[in-house]
Amino acid sequence: MSRSRKRYHQAFHCVAGVRWTVVSLALALAVSPFFFSQAFAQDDVGVPMHPKAVPSSIVRQSGEGEGTRWITLHFTVNAPYRPVVTFYRDKVGKDAQISRVDSEKLLNTLILVGKDPADQLNINISSEVGGRITRVELSRNVAHR
Repeated sequence: MSRSRKRYHQAFHCVAGVRWTVVSLALALAVSPFFFSQAFAQDDVGVPMHPKAVPSSIVRQSGEGEGTRWITLHFTVNAPYRPVVTFYRDKVGKDAQISRVDSEKLLNTLILVGKDPADQLNINISSEVGGRITRVELSRNVAHR
């Protein structure tokens, strides 16, 4: 094999290796926020985000005031309304208060966990009738000590 041909093959393999590394890093960066956000949801509000939550839709807000600290997570789920409601109903158990309001165009379920206003978890789940995307808001209020 000629010297120039060897250099060509070496350069080709080097470029292929760099390309594979870049693609691997891009994939890792794209997926990692979802796994970190799952942990934040569990730690912050006490329930996990739905497994089909869309990572780019996650918005986390928090604040303090009047002796209370609050944390809210908003996100969309790439799943129909009823399975999402079932997922959260199973996560909170039997002590939750559940209210459901359906109209011609909108489905909405509110799950309230905790009778003490100093420590409450609210889960608001909504979707358009027949929709494949569901919107979820997880919020927790905790009294300051």
